[in-house]
Amino acid sequence: MKVNCTGCRKELDINAQVVIDEANSLYHADCYSEMKVHESLIEWKDFGAFKNILVKHNI
Repeated sequence: MKVNCTGCRKELDINAQVVIDEANSLYHADCYSEMKVHESLIEWKDFGAFKNILVKHNI
C-alpha cells in the first residue's frame, strides 16, 4: 500500500513519524509542523510512527 503525505505529496515510509488529523489525513510530522505556521489546518488527533498509526486507527 502506498500512502502519500497530504502536505508534500511524497510517499510515507512505514517507519516515518506522522501526524493524523481529525479528517484522517496523514502528514509527515515535519510537514505538518511547517504547514501549521502558515495555514489553518484541521487539528491533529494523533502522532507517531506510521506503522503504529495504521494499526491504532485501523487504516
